Amino acid sequence: MLNKENKSRCAFTLVETLVVVLISAMVVTATLMVYQRVRSVTVTIADTMGQHRLQNEILQKIAEDIDRLAAPGFEATVKFINRPVRGADNQMIPSAQLVLDNKYYGNNDKEDTYEEIIWQTAYDLNEGTMILYRMHDGLNVEDQLLESDAENPTVAGKYIPVAAGVTFFELRTQQGESVLSAWNSDKLPKAVRIGLSFAEPELLENGEVGVPSEEIVYRTVAIDRTRLIPYKFVKVDLDLGVLDDDEDDDPNGVSAASDDLMTDADEEIEDDEADIESEDR
Repeated sequence: MLNKENKSRCAFTLVETLVVVLISAMVVTATLMVYQRVRSVTVTIADTMGQHRLQNEILQKIAEDIDRLAAPGFEATVKFINRPVRGADNQMIPSAQLVLDNKYYGNNDKEDTYEEIIWQTAYDLNEGTMILYRMHDGLNVEDQLLESDAENPTVAGKYIPVAAGVTFFELRTQQGESVLSAWNSDKLPKAVRIGLSFAEPELLENGEVGVPSEEIVYRTVAIDRTRLIPYKFVKVDLDLGVLDDDEDDDPNGVSAASDDLMTDADEEIEDDEADIESEDR
């Protein structure tokens, strides 16, 4: 009798087995739910990153062209204009042209083009879509594959299609408190804000048909990333560590430097606005 009781105590009852199976099933179900949620979030993030990958690559290329050509101190100009085009369904599509020009003085001090790059969009009626083009011309042309034809040693100046299906391409810059949609001055703007999208236009809240703002990828490219910081040498009593009596305040202090910078910035803005007004006249 004792042996039978010991054997029965070492075994699991049916209820205990069912409880273990139920707990195991709950653990597996919870694990699968967490896995599915993580997988869903990962797919969403990957889709979002992939959705704007082409826009980011194009904007990076435009930014590299601006950084390389529009360096302050060189004979470089940045000019752009926004010109909406009419699509096949009479819908106005934001379109623009960006011209980067770098000059040099050759023989007889004659000004000539060292390098010129143009980014612009144009609507193709045959394809029924707007295409973004890039043109690279001048002496410094890196597109060596375009010069492989022996009969045509150079085919620079041709517009190379970069991407099709563009639904939004816009350029902006800021002058003082004004946001400009065109820049035709020989002076370089402080920065250029570029917007690009391939999303399908839809009915917006204002009743117009266009690309939603959340579907547009913007990038601001600064052109003049350096600014002069005024500095004035003053006599200091090394023993006391104070200024001489002739100097009441430190001219290199924060307040003095900020005042000088604001004054220089205001004067530069006024000069640029005067130049733009004279060009418009």
